[in-house]
Amino acid sequence: MALEATKTKLRLDGRWNLEELSEATRDYTQLYGFAYSLLADLPIARREEIDYIYGKFPWRGGYSTVNFFDQLFHKIPPNLRPEVERIQYASPGFIELSELLLVASIVAGIVKKVCDAINNAHDTYRRVQKGSVDLKLAKIDLANKELELTQRQIAFCESSAKSLIEVFGLTEGQEHLIDQRVQGNAVMKHKILMSVFRRVDRLAKKQNEGKLEVTGEQSDGI
Repeated sequence: MALEATKTKLRLDGRWNLEELSEATRDYTQLYGFAYSLLADLPIARREEIDYIYGKFPWRGGYSTVNFFDQLFHKIPPNLRPEVERIQYASPGFIELSELLLVASIVAGIVKKVCDAINNAHDTYRRVQKGSVDLKLAKIDLANKELELTQRQIAFCESSAKSLIEVFGLTEGQEHLIDQRVQGNAVMKHKILMSVFRRVDRLAKKQNEGKLEVTGEQSDGI
């Protein structure tokens, strides 16, 4: 698989303040790192580094979430991370990026899938979040080697992960890669996918408002 940067566009419309733009670009780069980790044909050394990141955090609190996405992103070679080529602020406007087209298309596909069924996506997330609270999953420290999970907790995490995979429209191959990276840990998979949803949801809301379009398409250069 040839990994070469291509010019793409994030389309913008309406008025943006700096806080909005900062949040949207942060969510995009964090999802970009996650999408990069779903590529099947990465070099062996890169795969091993990503596998290590998936397994190193206790997934208890915001520390794990923020560092997981940041560290995934920084395992991408610098020349393949999204880099701004041009910004045009108009109605409509755009941010032209140099990035991996395949990764950009994965991010765009996830955002579009959530956009297309936003109410169902929110219902699914609320159900998953409620079950997570009821089963006290937020308090589970996955770094604890003496950890014992109930069958109910495991079954719920397996079911919730399947629901979120469907919400994102991920392929069987992509889900298989996630399963490999979490080494079959259902709670870890559940927590990672919930954190992915929160980032996708903010971008999907902007896209449904018509303020943003994550295209995942090669720029026409205009």
